[in-house]
Amino acid sequence: MDAVFFDDVSKRFGRIVALDGVTLHVGEGQALALVGPNGAGKTTLLKLAAGILAPDRGEVYVYGRPARTPQAKRSVGFTTPMDRGVYWRVTAIDNLVFFGALYGLSVREAKRRALQLLDELGLKERAFDLVASYSTGMMRRLELARALIHDPDVLLLDEPTSGMDVDAKRVVLDYLKRLKGRKTILIASHDPQEIALADSVVYLNKRIVGESPSLKLVRLLVEGAVPHDGASVIKVGEDRYLVILDVRQLGEYVAKLGGARILDVDVMVPTAEDNARRLEHVKRRKWGE
Repeated sequence: MDAVFFDDVSKRFGRIVALDGVTLHVGEGQALALVGPNGAGKTTLLKLAAGILAPDRGEVYVYGRPARTPQAKRSVGFTTPMDRGVYWRVTAIDNLVFFGALYGLSVREAKRRALQLLDELGLKERAFDLVASYSTGMMRRLELARALIHDPDVLLLDEPTSGMDVDAKRVVLDYLKRLKGRKTILIASHDPQEIALADSVVYLNKRIVGESPSLKLVRLLVEGAVPHDGASVIKVGEDRYLVILDVRQLGEYVAKLGGARILDVDVMVPTAEDNARRLEHVKRRKWGE
């Protein structure tokens, strides 16, 4: 059964075409990454699935129900860095209890669930602090907890680790890995580590350009000495190197860089076009090649 089904969906904002005839099946328990340039429609697609926006044409279904119905919304948790999803002038736990109550949880159950999520996301020690005192990364983790407070079946994540430091990012990524298979997860991202969580990758640019079983390659533009083991390394300038490696090697490779500095990251996604032999660049940058 499809957890989410986008049926020939189009969306415009005035003269701007955000999505044009997108049809996409997301199976129950699947983890799928939406990849594409800025303005490709990734966030719009997630907001349609969350029932926040209505399509101009077509329909979005969550477990067979139109996404804007209360039953469908109850099945979905959504978070994006583009919208502030929590109240700053109250505590973290009060935020979560409030949102839990909106979803029909008792105060007791909402508090239990809130404390559990705050603990799992590394915020337990700050549970009773005002959100206004939180860093950007802490607020992003709290917003993820808010999206999960009612234990939704479908999780819609727009750049979920944006603004987080390395340690906080690791906590969130490890947590999301544990959710794989238990929940249906849609991630809109440019981040290789986020995309690596997915079972399949869809390249989107207002319409679906291609799809592949998994993300394959990442390119790093690095300044300084770089290790050559496990990666293809090309010198592209004075003390600058282009490093190409499998995304599964990324964390281990970055740990070996030492004093070298990553200047840029580019995700390369095999697409269905030309029998998946061509590589579609997700973000187009000048690499000095």
